Amino acid sequence: MNQPPCKPSFLCVLIFICCQFSIPTSLGQDIRIHSHNDYLRNVPFWEAYANEAASIEADVILKNGILYVAHEEESILPEQTFTSLYLQPILNAKKLKIGNLKPFILLVDFKTEAYATMDQLIKEIQPFAELWQDPKKPLIKIVVSGNRPDLEDYHLYPFPLFFDYQSLENTTNLPLEKIAMISLNFRKFSQWNGNGRLAEEDLEQISKAIKMAHQLEKPIRFWATPDSKTAWKAFKELGVDFINTDQPYEASRYLNNIQER
Repeated sequence: MNQPPCKPSFLCVLIFICCQFSIPTSLGQDIRIHSHNDYLRNVPFWEAYANEAASIEADVILKNGILYVAHEEESILPEQTFTSLYLQPILNAKKLKIGNLKPFILLVDFKTEAYATMDQLIKEIQPFAELWQDPKKPLIKIVVSGNRPDLEDYHLYPFPLFFDYQSLENTTNLPLEKIAMISLNFRKFSQWNGNGRLAEEDLEQISKAIKMAHQLEKPIRFWATPDSKTAWKAFKELGVDFINTDQPYEASRYLNNIQER
């Protein structure tokens, strides 16, 4: 019998770390969850990881030579650094063989100037190269979102650094080898609140965007999406590659259940 997804509590994470139980593996390869603004969870990283999130998002702000995890400078807490909330716990999971160590995306949303923040990101990830030392099967792929360098500079940044592309316009001559995913604002396509059914016109536009991303051979994610069972099911059926959610436990449990039916 499969283990149920891990509930978002400190006790569950403690049990998770001490007992090293196996994360449920029944989520199909076609179901991938994006833990939106993951740092706002009660247990950043661990809750998303325990529930097999395929992409985990952290906003970062560069201040005084340190990357802090926060949406704006006023909400910075000294102990909540990118290293302490993400890099070190991920390395701990790998060293202690916690979970099944399925590869995932660590999406880093820059809230400060792109080039200086990139320079600091490179410095901070250097001691954690063990996480991607095998290029054929790295545990994490770091994908930069938010304030990003110019497209023509993407090639300057080595593996494991990739980028999030946020448009389906001007897609010719893109540095596709450095683009890991396409992320779009759902509200540009629909005002659907996650109840009932999508309007046919909205459905057509969303399907067109998904098709365009897949023609570029890139996975797609929408942000600002409704976050309900109806929405998760609809996005799965539409072929959205990364289903955006603020509820990784609930989303994984629900999608796991419908996958088994």
